Amino acid sequence: MAIGSVRHFGTEWSGNRTKSIRHTTTLFYYDGPQVFEARDAIGGHYLAVMVEPENGSDRYLVAGVAPGRLRQFRAGTLDLRSLLSEAGAEEWYLAIVVAGLDQPLALVPQTAPLADSGLLPDEGFLLHDHPTEELALKEARERNNLVLEIATEPPEAATEHRIHLGTLIGLLGHVQTMIKHAYGAALRELSPDDRRAIDKTDAHMMDVVIPAAAGSFRVVLEAAKTPDLLGQSELARALQRVDVLFEHAADPAKALATVKAHRGHLAAAYLRLLRFLVKHKTGLRYSWAEPNFTKPNHRAVAESEVGPLVDVLSGVSNLGGESVTLVGEFEKVNRGTGAWGLLTDDGLYSGKVREGGPSLDGLKVGGRYKFACVEEIEEVDGTGREIRTLYLTEHESA
Repeated sequence: MAIGSVRHFGTEWSGNRTKSIRHTTTLFYYDGPQVFEARDAIGGHYLAVMVEPENGSDRYLVAGVAPGRLRQFRAGTLDLRSLLSEAGAEEWYLAIVVAGLDQPLALVPQTAPLADSGLLPDEGFLLHDHPTEELALKEARERNNLVLEIATEPPEAATEHRIHLGTLIGLLGHVQTMIKHAYGAALRELSPDDRRAIDKTDAHMMDVVIPAAAGSFRVVLEAAKTPDLLGQSELARALQRVDVLFEHAADPAKALATVKAHRGHLAAAYLRLLRFLVKHKTGLRYSWAEPNFTKPNHRAVAESEVGPLVDVLSGVSNLGGESVTLVGEFEKVNRGTGAWGLLTDDGLYSGKVREGGPSLDGLKVGGRYKFACVEEIEEVDGTGREIRTLYLTEHESA
């Protein structure tokens, strides 16, 4: 597979091999490492891109890169050609793999301008459009379970593959919360009989199985609940719904229409995740697969795309509210605060009346009523805990 159109350019190989590098991380793999990171003896960063082989040996175009620009490439905000053109403007190299990438690679300096070499890849190659490898599918088959791989590039990952503990905990919390609400939304579309037939215990939960995979800072999770006899996981219902939300991340207008169609707790959780990404100056990529998949499902939102998405979605009123109907006996009321309670067959529900909302005057304690409410969720920062509040919109005797 060729990343871009490549033609052989008559560069001269010098015998002065003064530098060598070591492969550190494969960024794009297709029948072999196509793009990888490397370091020299003093920690300098390099990017290597496969070009046409020479005498049957793999050959790479190599250029030293600034850590910040490398992070932008890994995050999908800088294309490969631009990065190499910039990095190789003054100095670039060729390297032939003689003994495999686990051995040092000798760099041969080139004197011709890189722009004239014909070795630069085509424009528009963005890393997040190309999964580094099919890790999610590989792990799903090995574990015989649904696996989700998520990758991110916060600023602290510019010089090495690392992430602040608070950022990691927050990211995993937001992802798990979104999956929980996606599963709930998927179940509501089933018939009552179908819902009752499903064992929903821990169906939305995930466990971390690989804390930090190689490459961009990546975490691999698997479904906490084992799949059924057909190898299918209940969690797939949730991730299919999450895929829909991320489908048009690069197009705010289309994304707005999609999120409106899924308004409710899932939409609110999605918006909170996006705001978290803005705060931590990073994008997000993920892949997921079940053991019987032929290829994993991929979605991504680049750092440059997150801000416009948040701006558009934040303008939608009541995006995260869900309609809830309760029938029961009027249990308590506080006319000063607008607080109320309704005893239903499922237990006691409490809620509030917003300023300007329906009056509670005339309702009798012990009387049976039907309450139409909007349930909204507020997340407690740093804890992952959610506070649910029911706001009464109208009521009638039942």
